[in-house]
Amino acid sequence: MRFHRIFVLLLVSLLVVGCSRVSLFYRTADLFIEKYADDYLSPDRGQLADWKPTLSDGMARHRREELPYLAAFFGGLHDAAQAGFKAAGTECLLDAFEDLYRRHFRLASDLAAPLLISLRPQQIRALERKFAEDAWDKADESPDRAQRRLRKRAERWTESAAWWIGPLTGAQRQIIRETTKAMPDTAADWAAYRGVRRAGLIRLLNRKAGGSEIRRYLTDWLADHKDLPPPLRTAKQALRRQIGRLFVRLDASFSRTQRTHLKERLANLRDDFMGLQKNPRMAPLSCAE
Repeated sequence: MRFHRIFVLLLVSLLVVGCSRVSLFYRTADLFIEKYADDYLSPDRGQLADWKPTLSDGMARHRREELPYLAAFFGGLHDAAQAGFKAAGTECLLDAFEDLYRRHFRLASDLAAPLLISLRPQQIRALERKFAEDAWDKADESPDRAQRRLRKRAERWTESAAWWIGPLTGAQRQIIRETTKAMPDTAADWAAYRGVRRAGLIRLLNRKAGGSEIRRYLTDWLADHKDLPPPLRTAKQALRRQIGRLFVRLDASFSRTQRTHLKERLANLRDDFMGLQKNPRMAPLSCAE
């Protein structure tokens, strides 16, 4: 569901706006989330006012509980960049990233459930129409669209790598093209899974399920991927393997300037997430506990 992705997307966007802007952007995150919820779910003033304390509590919880994990993650990435990305260490970092993902989607589910259960029948119908429109937009699975999607994926990874390490060499661009081409194309399978889960959410809202049931449903779907079809589970593991290989292959190609650029990016992010905490600390990486 797009509304729940916004919380994680917001946090990801913190990583690409430039380190000097992370603090400012983070301190206005609640306004950004509120605006998105307003645009996507169209709550009235009363519903939004009733939900604001939930959002405020959620952001306070994030500062208290999640910033230490973000600081630790970027600290771990910095240490790996310093020593060189090796297969075993990269596996640890991928475990830590997946833990961050689950933690943030659990928090997003806690934030969204109270607003969702406040929706009136006409608002539920509007949400159902948005789901249908989104599914229609993604329904074209022609070979041309599939090729375009794969090309765009390679471009996104290339742009992201350049942000992290600086200008890429031709050989590094080729590494990214080869690795992203080997990644499974799961767009159709994810669309089908998402459609089933969205339909289930609409059914719960229609029968006026309580907040705890909605929260559990969202957590099972978005954080834990319960009932994920076997092909998607297999594809997730294949994608993870390719990402690990990409880290290791690119690391071997880094120039001294690129490695320094990467370490500075990561150190700044680690320090920014430490500085945003009232009592700065780094949580232990889950794979290192």
